[in-house]
Amino acid sequence: MNKFFLTTIGGYMLTHIDDRHRINKISTRAIIVVCLVLAFTLFSWRIEAASRNTLFFYNPESNINDFRSLKMLFDSYLSSNGWYQFQPFNNKSTFERFLEKRQNDVFLLSSWHYQNLVEQGYSNLQPILVGTIDGESTYTKVLSTKKNVRNIKRLQGKRIASAGDQDYTERMLESMAFQQRLRLNKPFKVLTVPKDIDALMSVLFGMAQGALTARHSLDTLAALNPRKYRLLRQHTESQAIMLPVVVVHQPISTFSTEKLLDAIEDMPHYSNGQAILGMLGLNGWKKLTRADMRQLSLPR
Repeated sequence: MNKFFLTTIGGYMLTHIDDRHRINKISTRAIIVVCLVLAFTLFSWRIEAASRNTLFFYNPESNINDFRSLKMLFDSYLSSNGWYQFQPFNNKSTFERFLEKRQNDVFLLSSWHYQNLVEQGYSNLQPILVGTIDGESTYTKVLSTKKNVRNIKRLQGKRIASAGDQDYTERMLESMAFQQRLRLNKPFKVLTVPKDIDALMSVLFGMAQGALTARHSLDTLAALNPRKYRLLRQHTESQAIMLPVVVVHQPISTFSTEKLLDAIEDMPHYSNGQAILGMLGLNGWKKLTRADMRQLSLPR
């Protein structure tokens, strides 16, 4: 009886140990399989990230307040042309810190910001395309008020409505004052608004004493509402400014970058591309000429 009992118990223990050994082997194999799957997935993500070209956007001249819609439109348009996406920035310092780490990307920038970057030492950036409005690649900024003022210096300390950010607006006003041989010694109060038309309305309704807008925005107001346009007084006007530019790191090293540039240039030919251009305040794109490059202070 005791012998039978011991034999039975011993057999059970051996069987149990054998089962545990098989379970451990299966568990080890399962862990190895999971690790291999995870490694393959991470590797695939890295390949996708490396092969996906991105159009990065930052423009201190415009206060686009609906990046979500702009990104959806851009992603939809770009993805139909290849493995491309759109990434906007709304902060200058964040964008410039990001730019320092990049080596082979495409950027949509204001020409003013591009020139500012070159002054900071970003010598490997090459503009390829420039935006157009009715075939023109330049525009001017105009300072408008509702009341007559002698010159721009009289508006120091006053509220100026602008679609550009504080830094851009201040620098543009300083440049316009310099054209009049005036030196400013007091900052302006900048009221940042979504669009030029909002800046003009801010002056007409007394929320700002001046509006810094593009000349073509004034022309649009004159056509749509001549009575309101006649209430405004135009003062100093800037020198010609180039419209936003599409910039790459030079030299262009991949075919996918070339294809992305072609997709951007072809925007006017497609309805969703036209919608994007409308949000950017443009009609189309063109390749930069030597004259354009000279205006951007680039060598021939």
